[in-house]
Amino acid sequence: MLRTLLAAPLENIDTFTGLARRLEFDLRFRYQCGLRLDIPASSISTLSRVFAELTRKNLAPHLFEDLVAQCQEAGIIDGNHVDSAAIHAYEKKEPERKSELTGNANWEVKLDTFGNKVKWFGYKLHLAVDTKSELPIALKVTPAHVNDGDEGPTLIK
Repeated sequence: MLRTLLAAPLENIDTFTGLARRLEFDLRFRYQCGLRLDIPASSISTLSRVFAELTRKNLAPHLFEDLVAQCQEAGIIDGNHVDSAAIHAYEKKEPERKSELTGNANWEVKLDTFGNKVKWFGYKLHLAVDTKSELPIALKVTPAHVNDGDEGPTLIK
């Protein structure tokens, strides 16, 4: 089930309904997720309950850290690089000062690689990425206005 939830965003599946449909009709996808083919695919409510339980127990960070440790032991990961990516938020916008105090989504404006201004309301995903394997080894989600330089040293450590 965890593989299924991890594969969904990689396949641009952004709803439990879409994921349940894909599992029902795409046997190859179901097999690649490690699910049995001789029983019905997981329902929307099952997917939602598993996701809610993972979130409630705050298991994702622990699973991520365990996976990174296994990759380091296996020699897959050996270096790092830090970067960030925009995450758009679909929540009520509030004044910047209040957002900074609460840690909720905020506005960010920065220049892209072509010098164009990019503006968004939401969060940033700060990543430390292994340059050899291109796998993330540390991550932190912050409001969009938080500077990469402030988060970089913590991620590298």
